[in-house]
Amino acid sequence: MVSPLRGKRGAIAGLKTAVLAAVVVVSCSHYSTSGRLPEHLRTVYIPTFENETAEFYLPQLITDEVTDRFLSEANLRLGESAGADAALSGSVTRYFEEAETFGRGGGLNVSGRRVTIVLKVQFTDRVEGKTLWESGNFSRWVVYEPDKESEREAAERVVLLLADDMISSVLQQW
Repeated sequence: MVSPLRGKRGAIAGLKTAVLAAVVVVSCSHYSTSGRLPEHLRTVYIPTFENETAEFYLPQLITDEVTDRFLSEANLRLGESAGADAALSGSVTRYFEEAETFGRGGGLNVSGRRVTIVLKVQFTDRVEGKTLWESGNFSRWVVYEPDKESEREAAERVVLLLADDMISSVLQQW
């Protein structure tokens, strides 16, 4: 025969488990990494970003990363210039690298450098003729240690951050 106390303990343990599971489900259910764009947007045209800097490699690097993100996370297909439902266009407006932190003794002993990339970006609904999102000063930066990472590697990390923020900004509208 099962004691009444053991039955109550089992019921309480079961109730605690159920409450914990409910809390986890509710707390995680509001967050999603992928938003939904308007249903009529199925294709996107993304031309190579323009470049207003001396960093010749940035436009293609940014375009490739942003294109990958839009195709995988926004559930869009790549379209041609004339027939796409949406367009994402942009330009690299500024790039700079500067001293961020100094080592012991001050002076010219730089231990960390900052790479910043600034973009001008616009996402347009071509079907309805509306700009859905734009930013004239879309920027991100990272600090890197010159003895552990190159400036170019740091710039590539900035590009990843920009692509993450860009897809999030566009999808948050919906």
